[in-house]
Amino acid sequence: MANIVVACGSGVATSETVVSLIKGFFEDHNISGVNVEATDFKGLAGVLPNYDIYVWIAKPTKEIQDICDREGIVDVNGVNILTGNNSDDSYKKILWTLQKMTM
Repeated sequence: MANIVVACGSGVATSETVVSLIKGFFEDHNISGVNVEATDFKGLAGVLPNYDIYVWIAKPTKEIQDICDREGIVDVNGVNILTGNNSDDSYKKILWTLQKMTM
């Protein structure tokens, strides 16, 4: 099972909105076996290594980006998903990562 975490600097409520949008996308495209969760940005550094994909609303800090780079976690622009602008780019990156994981 793939694990996706969504985190936002302004709190979990915005992250939960993006989680709902991603889950809706997966349902619409019959994609299963993916766990999508929201977390508080303050605790992200401690839990990030448990995830395969990090969807960010606030651009990653150096610490978070370093964790992504070190652990091989793909980071995805969640602002696109939240606003609907260029959301296809973000979904394509998520799908590409999931496909790569199954190979």
